Amino acid sequence: MCVIGESPEDLQKGLNDLQAYCDANLIDINVSKTKAQVFHRGRLPECSFSLHGREIEIVNNFVYLGFDFSTQLSFSQHARTLTSKARSKCGLLFSRLPILDLPLQIVLDLYSVFILPIFTYGLPLWLSNCCASTLQMVDSTFTKFLKRYFMVPPHSNNATIHFLSSTIPLSNHLKTIAPNVMGALSFPTILHGIQLSFTPDSSHETAGEDLETLKKIPSTFWLSRILPSSMPSNRTSRKRLMREILDSDHFRICQTSTFHPYPLPSCICTHCRANAHLYHQRYCTT
Repeated sequence: MCVIGESPEDLQKGLNDLQAYCDANLIDINVSKTKAQVFHRGRLPECSFSLHGREIEIVNNFVYLGFDFSTQLSFSQHARTLTSKARSKCGLLFSRLPILDLPLQIVLDLYSVFILPIFTYGLPLWLSNCCASTLQMVDSTFTKFLKRYFMVPPHSNNATIHFLSSTIPLSNHLKTIAPNVMGALSFPTILHGIQLSFTPDSSHETAGEDLETLKKIPSTFWLSRILPSSMPSNRTSRKRLMREILDSDHFRICQTSTFHPYPLPSCICTHCRANAHLYHQRYCTT
């Protein structure tokens, strides 16, 4: 049960009424498991609450109906919890299903059916109250899923992965569908035609972010071979194709032994001793 009050006195009155009802109906309340949370800005106001003569613990975070509420109604921690659950579910899918041998569209459908609902539960409530770094964590769950299917290194460019799979960052997709996942909520007729404050119109913002994502693709990527009309379903062919397009096998010809995600001017080819630039294997004379 959740008892809500607009002030300390209001909440204490509600607790007193709850205690009177429980005493009249011979119901016991476990006070040690009962928590109070004060939503506030800045310093916590001085207040205390009691039930059956025992003081109730005041907490900073509390999970209620699957939502991790903070005192300032920031859902960054809630989004991090969702990200952890989504990554666990992704690992379960790869271990139970032959995902690496399925067509790309079926793999995307599997993500929409088994992973996406983790984020869409109560989406309009938490999406607009998360920091940018948390949304990047949400995006990473999808890009890591795609990279594992494409069998490319984790440091591969995210924007390029979205371009090759004809997808968009997960946070952009969530912003697009947020106003449409409120079918289970009902509102009084007086609110009809009024836009809710926690569902801002982000269509223009999302379009701009998609353009920025396209700009993040390295210009050297357009030197790679043209992607076929459909992604190969065979894992070996897909891996060979994707690693060639992304030039992911640079480490095989580079003399530099330390890790570097992209070729450097100092990289030397172990075969022809020339500069091992991007897509050097295509032009290597040896």
